[in-house]
Amino acid sequence: MELFGILLSIPVAFVASFVYCFLLATILIRFDMLRRWMWWASLVVLIGFGVEILILATLGAVRARHIIGPVFYVAHLAVFLLGTPALANVLILRSRPARRFRWYWAIPLCTAFALVLVLLQYGVSEALFGIDGVDGPFSEAEQARAG
Repeated sequence: MELFGILLSIPVAFVASFVYCFLLATILIRFDMLRRWMWWASLVVLIGFGVEILILATLGAVRARHIIGPVFYVAHLAVFLLGTPALANVLILRSRPARRFRWYWAIPLCTAFALVLVLLQYGVSEALFGIDGVDGPFSEAEQARAG
């Protein structure tokens, strides 16, 4: 069932990226102040993604959750939900019109990035909560046994 969800996420991410990138390129790019704010906020999200990858590569999900606490999973979910739009914002909402990225080239990049985020989400969730949410070190059943 998880494989079906992963496979279904690809066309959903493609359509969502198409709609979002089109709206960015046609409507939001006209609002200079909003464009700048969204670009910087998106850059923070993408830097957060890079930091998360470094943490996961060095510590792993379980050890990172032990060290950082519950904030780790909250930050992970924020990056998961905001990562794809953040990539589109950074690519499309650049400041110089001559150097703007063509919005339609952002669609396959955002779709591929969304797939990476989905796979990362599955990996982190299974490491923390177990495959079915019952046998991981931070699952409710494990917390009940420990507490």
